[in-house]
Amino acid sequence: MISPFPTWASDQYPNTYADRNGIYLRNAWEAFGVVVDGKTPTAKAMHDEQGYRSFEILPNRDGLADFDRIVPHYFQSLDRKMQYLSDQGFIPILETIRRDVAPAWKAYFKFNESFWRFVQYIAARYGAYNFIFSKVHFDIYLKNYSITGAEFNQALNYHFKKYGPMPFGQPVTALIDHSTAVTFGHGDQAPWITMHATGNKPRDHGIYAAIEALFRLSPAYPAIDLEPYYTGWMHQNNVVAGERPNPDSDRDNYFSRAQRYGCVLSGGLAGHVHGTAAYDVSVDTEPAGARPYFWQALRYRSAAYMKSLARFVMSEGPRYRELELASDDLTPRKADGRRDAGLDGWSFMMRTAAKDFALLYFENQTHRARSAGWNPNSPYTFAWFNTQSGEWQTGATLRADANGEMQLPLFPGGLDIADTDWAAKIRANW
Repeated sequence: MISPFPTWASDQYPNTYADRNGIYLRNAWEAFGVVVDGKTPTAKAMHDEQGYRSFEILPNRDGLADFDRIVPHYFQSLDRKMQYLSDQGFIPILETIRRDVAPAWKAYFKFNESFWRFVQYIAARYGAYNFIFSKVHFDIYLKNYSITGAEFNQALNYHFKKYGPMPFGQPVTALIDHSTAVTFGHGDQAPWITMHATGNKPRDHGIYAAIEALFRLSPAYPAIDLEPYYTGWMHQNNVVAGERPNPDSDRDNYFSRAQRYGCVLSGGLAGHVHGTAAYDVSVDTEPAGARPYFWQALRYRSAAYMKSLARFVMSEGPRYRELELASDDLTPRKADGRRDAGLDGWSFMMRTAAKDFALLYFENQTHRARSAGWNPNSPYTFAWFNTQSGEWQTGATLRADANGEMQLPLFPGGLDIADTDWAAKIRANW
């Protein structure tokens, strides 16, 4: 939830535009069916339900927000939303700004001081809530439409030096393109970060190396992918190996499911985000457009699979926290010809150092595997987990040989090559 979009409105300006000085004021989502010159869409309106904008708009400045003057009524509306989410048991991710409003903020205001004041305003206003604080929505760096990661990091380090961490240890991160550790750094390079993230691109096998790199950092931080494959999103960022499935089709839901298990078992043990094409929360009082209405996306089957993921990961209680990367102990790890751009044919495993508990995931078209690295001559129980129904199948007994290797069972249905995705658990029998 991005707290304000200061310059976004369905007004007389295009959704992406610069002022008379060539400074871009926004690079916004388009408002469907609302054009400014007969063909160019204006921006999606982001006032609250009473019409209030988040910041004052300066007169005769081409729509520039006064980034030193908030509109209190707008944040009173946000108060009600935060309280409602809390009352319903939700732990929201709350963000400061989207990157596209930063160029004007940087050009016309003392950005380091002004931006950190706003960051602190959000931290102080909502610091008693149980939430995850994303200090910037930096989904991509586009010249002119954002400032750089280094510039954001400088301001956020400035804020951290003055005000320190969140009052109750709430996790702090940033929605990011690829990896927070690559963009901002780790530890003393970005002390404000307490939870690393990946996201946005790529939304396929190519992101897993970045998640594994976060898992291996020292000191260790929680990690999560905040923008995986989005169900129903007909956009070039959401294409998998050239495929763009129909919304809510079996293939569309499979891609969403494959990313959640793949991300978590690549080290994203902080959790997972289920995303859809309705990220702009369009409602049916707005004209229809390229993204679905919010109520339509709520009906996508992919959301229900999140319950199965939780049931799987939490099946041994908090022991998932002991898991370590072990996918390289699966042979074959990748089916022949299955590339980074896809979401078929890869297998994943995380296992405890004691080698007494592991969670595994096998994508569609994965080949039956052998697994190494187990305690030699030791018995184990192997159980399949149906990622769609959330049901466990009856376990089978396996035994590691003298080299600590064992042949994993055939896929359900007696298959050597999976015809859909499956998860599994291995536990020691001693």
